[in-house]
Amino acid sequence: MTGRVGGALVLHELSERLRDRWVLVVTLLFVLLASGVGLYGRAAEEGAAAVTAPSLVTLSTFLVPLVALVLGHDAIVGERERHTLGLLLSLPVGRGEVLLAKFVGRGIALALAISLGFGAAALMVAPSQQRALIALVPPTLLLGGAFLSIGVLISSVAQRHATAASLAVAVWFLLVLFWDLGLLAALVATDGSVPQQVIAVVSAVNPAGLYRLALLERLTGAAALQELGLVVRMPGALVQSALWTAWILGPLAIGTGLLMRRKAVTT
Repeated sequence: MTGRVGGALVLHELSERLRDRWVLVVTLLFVLLASGVGLYGRAAEEGAAAVTAPSLVTLSTFLVPLVALVLGHDAIVGERERHTLGLLLSLPVGRGEVLLAKFVGRGIALALAISLGFGAAALMVAPSQQRALIALVPPTLLLGGAFLSIGVLISSVAQRHATAASLAVAVWFLLVLFWDLGLLAALVATDGSVPQQVIAVVSAVNPAGLYRLALLERLTGAAALQELGLVVRMPGALVQSALWTAWILGPLAIGTGLLMRRKAVTT
């Protein structure tokens, strides 16, 4: 993102999100829930305290994608319904920069919410656990970035705000809830005969599944996944980096193409 106009768009998006009551309420909710998890870990017995980080991972898997999708779903369609999209596209910046400014401004707001939540949880736990919780922030930012990018793409596709909101909720249910349920149902239906490589691929291509399984494997070991019936070998760091890059940049590239097409049609 270069140029004063692009920077001004980023700051405008960030200031709008920081004044958004919904964003403030959800940020407060995440801080309270994360603090509660941290307090439980501190008050629990020594053996039970080890569940603090996995519990935060589970909480983030459900809440962060929803927040990111809602943050991104009205990025373009909101401008369209306010009849300001034409003015926005007429600015002396590329169509890709407009979309990127929307993504970066809202992404900073999301990053602040995530950092506040994990920071509050870290303050509640014993000092020996704080480093492990802070280490969860970068992967959670990747998770939020992926779903924020999907939300921006939804906003580029939808013609009405209500349609974009419905699509965002549907995507959340599909990728966060139904994906794992479908995988477990396939394991049960086939009596566990699904090849492990297939399970690994299906889990990894979903950003929520990649985040949850990779971190749970790092925090609790592969044995914990086996107890859940998921005997998988997670991809290496290089493959995981490529998957995160695809999920974050791919939807943005498609959304930019849609904006370019709209510009060509309107001119």
